Amino acid sequence: MKIAVPLQKFENPSALAKRLADVLIKGSLYRVFVYDGSACHVTNSVAVGNPRYGILPERLKMYCDHPKCEQETQWETQDTNHYFSSSGFIRSRDYTCRNCGSRTIYYFFIWQERKENSIFLKVGQYPALAIEPSPELAKALGEEDAGLYKKALINANYNHGLGAVAYFRRVLENKVNLILDLIAEGLRSAGAEIEDLAHLGEIKNSHRVEEKIEFASKILPPHLKPGGHNPLDKLYAAASAGLHGESDDDCLTIFNEARFVFEYLFKNLTLSNEEAREYVKRLSTPLKPKVGPKNRSDAVPLEET
Repeated sequence: MKIAVPLQKFENPSALAKRLADVLIKGSLYRVFVYDGSACHVTNSVAVGNPRYGILPERLKMYCDHPKCEQETQWETQDTNHYFSSSGFIRSRDYTCRNCGSRTIYYFFIWQERKENSIFLKVGQYPALAIEPSPELAKALGEEDAGLYKKALINANYNHGLGAVAYFRRVLENKVNLILDLIAEGLRSAGAEIEDLAHLGEIKNSHRVEEKIEFASKILPPHLKPGGHNPLDKLYAAASAGLHGESDDDCLTIFNEARFVFEYLFKNLTLSNEEAREYVKRLSTPLKPKVGPKNRSDAVPLEET
């Protein structure tokens, strides 16, 4: 199944800069981003030859590991203009954390304006992108599956889409039962009466991942289907990706979408279930009366004046 990816078109420089921010922060190395830039590149009318240039994002929102930060902060560059006619094939920009002023990330990229379209690709980054699942996700996955998931992330970072979905499929096969349990627990905590839950054990014993994902889609709570869209369709695509002749690039698109859904579900289901358990626990715990002068036998009476 070949996935048709339409040529992305941007109406203004700020819209393009927002997309380029995603490419710089979390885009795969050497993956070519192709777009129509006719409306979002700028002509310098006062310079000799009226050179054309594109505008990089002025700021990026990323995690900073400096002891002063240890959270997502704004990172800023001092030079956003990239002249297409300038010499040099690979260009670079540095972004410095505005909060601590100590951490700097250097990006290396190729950006070209062409007659039929324009291209942008990230070819390097220093310090290297941290390729690790979040601590919360790694804990939920367990050591073995967290290791497989890390391999999927590494393959994705180097634009190896087939490798990324292969490792991701292994993790999905190992953890789809846990996703079913998390969904079922959330429904029970909310007091939902769903007849399909009676077949949960039978479905979990199935050897077909697609059948389990289809069942999870049926019982997924409405609040996890924003706009009526079923996010588990992305997981279904990942379960069969690479088996029908998709290219590395197609598989990388499938992996990135499935990864977002997978991590979103894990985080939201785990958090909501923990909050529900704490809620029930607090409701079931009787309140202890405050001890004061009115209910203590040794309370000292006030003297009359």
